[in-house]
Amino acid sequence: MTKRQLEILGRPSRIKEATAADCVSILCDLKVNYESYFGVRILDSALIIAPQLSNRYITNQILPNK
Repeated sequence: MTKRQLEILGRPSRIKEATAADCVSILCDLKVNYESYFGVRILDSALIIAPQLSNRYITNQILPNK
């Protein structure tokens, strides 16, 4: 690789934080897989409140990784 290519690869990417609504959508898409894998039932109300609570109590990370 050239020096320029390495400089481009080394630049940080700026990615906007997902909204709570985006996270609910992501969680809804993953719900069936998580229920099957972990052998649990996940309520829709839990999916809706999870991003809101993580925004309130987990302040050192960004959505959807909270």
